[in-house]
Amino acid sequence: MIIPTLQFGSVDIEDEKIISMPKGMPGFPGKEKFILLSHEEIDPILSFQCVDDPDLAFALMDPFLFMGDYTVDLDAAVRDMAWEVEKPEELFLYTIINASSDRPEEITANLAGPLLVHTGINEAVQLVVTDDRYPHKHPIFAAEEERAEG
Repeated sequence: MIIPTLQFGSVDIEDEKIISMPKGMPGFPGKEKFILLSHEEIDPILSFQCVDDPDLAFALMDPFLFMGDYTVDLDAAVRDMAWEVEKPEELFLYTIINASSDRPEEITANLAGPLLVHTGINEAVQLVVTDDRYPHKHPIFAAEEERAEG
């Protein structure tokens, strides 16, 4: 299947790699099918591209790359989604990145709304984290500088 994207042009994807969001993406009604796209130019950021809307894509990043002590209750999400997890490696946690600026110091991660992907069944859900330590706009590069200094 070929899908159009703003960032990568037309991309040929395998149907079995499509990730379904049974609960949808909050704020984007009807947008339930996505694909993870990577490209070395934006590594370690991934694009979570909507299959049905070329204009809709989210930048994702592994939160542990900039916040090693990030903790989220994945068990509650797994129960809520009624997922069966055979191996922990089937679950991937990502943060949605706001990279709308050319200034790296303004790039932020939404730690309060991470995305959990179950690769065993190709489903995902956006979590709601109510821990005050995890804001909607956490500066990524400030965290990297603090880690380097500490």
